[in-house]
Amino acid sequence: MRRRGLTRRIFADRMGRSVSWVDKVKSGDRQLDRLSVLDQIASVLGVPLHSLIELDEARRSELCADEVEISELRAALQRYDGLCGDPGNGERDLVRLRRDVDYGWLSFQASNYQIVTRLLPDVLVSLQQAYRALDGDPQRVAAELLVQTYWLAAEVSFKFGRMELGWIAADRGITVAEWTADLTLIGATTRRLVHAMMSGSETDGHRRAIALVRTATARLEPGIGSASPAYLSAYGMLFLKGSIAAARLGDAGLSRDLNAEAATAARLLGGDRNEHWSAFGPTNVGVHRVSALAELQEGGRVVEHAERLSDEQLSCLPRERRANHLLDVARGFGQWGRRDEAVTLVLYADSLAQEEVRGRPLTQTLITELVRSQPRGTAPSVPLARLAREIGIHV
Repeated sequence: MRRRGLTRRIFADRMGRSVSWVDKVKSGDRQLDRLSVLDQIASVLGVPLHSLIELDEARRSELCADEVEISELRAALQRYDGLCGDPGNGERDLVRLRRDVDYGWLSFQASNYQIVTRLLPDVLVSLQQAYRALDGDPQRVAAELLVQTYWLAAEVSFKFGRMELGWIAADRGITVAEWTADLTLIGATTRRLVHAMMSGSETDGHRRAIALVRTATARLEPGIGSASPAYLSAYGMLFLKGSIAAARLGDAGLSRDLNAEAATAARLLGGDRNEHWSAFGPTNVGVHRVSALAELQEGGRVVEHAERLSDEQLSCLPRERRANHLLDVARGFGQWGRRDEAVTLVLYADSLAQEEVRGRPLTQTLITELVRSQPRGTAPSVPLARLAREIGIHV
């Protein structure tokens, strides 16, 4: 009920029951042993029936954004009524909306994606209204917050493999960013467009992504001499995204060169920062080098480069980045034939950021490979088997 924003009274009304009935169900005083009642509850909550009666499915539903939440995000991105209308309390609303945007990004970087998907729809529409209805400096503030919210919508969509939603968010974001004429916002938004172009295995998409990186970085390059930390971060992150696109093309040399360009920007930045929620700096450059090598199937080199990053360095990164890095290193160990080390890292990543591990299609593919690569005549370890079952993989 909490995830759906339903009070006990509303839930009881939709069930055609009393509030006391709901309280007894929650306390365990009343057992739900009739399939028809369970089916009605599933319908009211918008969840599949098996998520109420199968333990593993229930755990998975608790830890991952579900179809209802994704659908609400899709609806918010496809709504146009927020593009005009009453700004509400005007500038006072912007204080609350800035707090909401910051909370959304903090939740994302902590891998609390359910919070993000529940927060985004209302914030998107409210900021669209504010951007259209305000003027002067308040409108510029609303525009900047709206752009950052489109980034967040794109990133969480990419996490769940909903590339079309990520593309819509990034495309909406670039329109607002260009209106501001702020190259920092434009560069950071272009990175999300690059990511959208990289969806799937289409070669032309990766080539277009690299071309867009070159165009965007050329546009930003003249301002590097007097650049702010946020500007340098947007510039460097474009090169990092391009390095991954090049790796997926199988172009190891270009991937290395683009990563080196990012390293130059990181040196100018002077250390690890989190400007505009980018987590850009020398450590993230190293993390992306590891990820690119994993894309290139260079298992031994993945591990070699990962060993160059100390625990102290990695601790500066948000939890989402650290868990993602552990999964890349696990991929490298798997490619190198060191399956046990790969399993250990997957389990460690799960202890660090469960939603990062359990809600993403890419991670599910990795765990499936680890289960299926188990030597014949042996069973997966108990922790791996439990994790696999809880994310819907047959063991």
